[in-house]
Amino acid sequence: MSKSEFEQEAGAKRESFLREFVHFLGDNKKWWMIPILLVLLLVGALLIAGGSGVAPFIYTLF
Repeated sequence: MSKSEFEQEAGAKRESFLREFVHFLGDNKKWWMIPILLVLLLVGALLIAGGSGVAPFIYTLF
């Protein structure tokens, strides 16, 4: 008895979120979203680092 396509997909190994997101961007031609996401990640990293011991070094950059 052969498995249906649904059963094969259910038993397949799942991809990571990042790999699945990259496939989404490629399949749907959404490459313009990458710079926006990178800027958001950078701002988030600066906000997190601004509340830590790294803050004095960040302030000297600006």
